[in-house]
Amino acid sequence: MRFLNILEYPDIKLRIKAKPLSPNEIPENITLIKDLAYTMYKADGVGLAATQVGEGKRIIVIDISRKTDKDKNFSPDFFLDEGNILNANKGLIVAINPEIISKEGHIVYEEGCLSIPKFNADIERASEIKVKALDLSGKEVIIEAQGLLGIVFQHEIDHLDGILFIDKASPLKRSLYNAALKKSRVKKPEKDASYTS
Repeated sequence: MRFLNILEYPDIKLRIKAKPLSPNEIPENITLIKDLAYTMYKADGVGLAATQVGEGKRIIVIDISRKTDKDKNFSPDFFLDEGNILNANKGLIVAINPEIISKEGHIVYEEGCLSIPKFNADIERASEIKVKALDLSGKEVIIEAQGLLGIVFQHEIDHLDGILFIDKASPLKRSLYNAALKKSRVKKPEKDASYTS
């Protein structure tokens, strides 16, 4: 398993809409799925979409158990040593071609994102959802999700559609982050001419 490079906002590749996989294509994407899961754990995230690593495929991995069970050991090496990251943790959800088929209620939750470092914002989402997806065997499953799990599903499915949670943040918060980001990217002259990277 390898740690994949996570694209960061405003990378235009984050805006690409991912394409669905056929059940026959799932076996050839198992390595990518394992790498996605490993990357999510190593980066200390609770969800990761394939588009966040530059893969235009409708695959997401989610594990909220690290947030709900503080006593669990979440060392990435633990998952690597298990030999099969997909069986190493009961909290891991792999959803292929996930699609929200029903929504109910409203909830506001402070979200963050591995692709948008140092930015958090209160985002309104549906409080209860049903998601239709394929599992690793290509079988269609229906997942009922509420609370944090529902929020993470909505966040990651947005990624597959080229939508980022910053798009849903208040215009003021978004513009302040964009201004800070632009300022941080302005090249400053080096004080020490002997420094090399």
